[in-house]
Amino acid sequence: MKMNRYILLLIVLLIVGCDYAPTEHEHDYTPPDGYVFLWGEFYNIENTTDLSLANNQLTVIPSEIGQLTNLFWLKLQENQLSGEIPVEIGDMTRLTHLYLSSNQLTGSIPSEIENLTDLTLLWLSYNQLTTLPESIGNLSSLTELYLHNNQLTGEIPEEICNQGDSTPSLENNQLCPPYPDCGEGPITSEEDQDTSECIDCPDSIEGDVNGDGEVNVLDIVLISYCILSDNCDECSDWNLDGSVDILDIIIMVNLTLYP
Repeated sequence: MKMNRYILLLIVLLIVGCDYAPTEHEHDYTPPDGYVFLWGEFYNIENTTDLSLANNQLTVIPSEIGQLTNLFWLKLQENQLSGEIPVEIGDMTRLTHLYLSSNQLTGSIPSEIENLTDLTLLWLSYNQLTTLPESIGNLSSLTELYLHNNQLTGEIPEEICNQGDSTPSLENNQLCPPYPDCGEGPITSEEDQDTSECIDCPDSIEGDVNGDGEVNVLDIVLISYCILSDNCDECSDWNLDGSVDILDIIIMVNLTLYP
């Protein structure tokens, strides 16, 4: 009877062991030289040129993805990817096609994307991305730039006119006017954007917080107070970096000392 129990226990363990599969995060493997471990698989760094894993229920883009420096195609659309796009994406300088649409990616599009100068297709639509970097303008080879249906806010950087797609898809975001004209009229419109959070900044001298026609110590005091009370609006973001902070104060000090 005791022996039968041991046999039964062994059978159960075998069944459970056969059904077990590690998750995409769960591994104890050290990749051999020349390989990278991604989503439960080893990939040869030198020979992997096309990685197509669309619609695979993946949940994160590992930073190690940047080791695949010979990759031309990366297709990760229609997964469950969340979090930010890793900055290491900028190490994959041979990429020509990057598909990350229809996920739940958040945060800024990394400025390191400027390194992907061979990109012809960049699909980032249907995510929750919030910031469009000026470095997007470095992608002069683009023919398709899809950024629609995200949560992009603020103004569109003028540098977008330097990338290759003269009619990028930007609708259904929260982008504020004025919109750049890249030669064929404004590249989007207020009708295509949710502008309910946009602030119409008054025409004034740069750094003139109180609108009295000059930049002086009073303006510096006012912006310092708004920073300390966390009550600044984008009209005080003089360097247009998306936040009002000490860098904006430095600009105002310089304007005061060297008008």
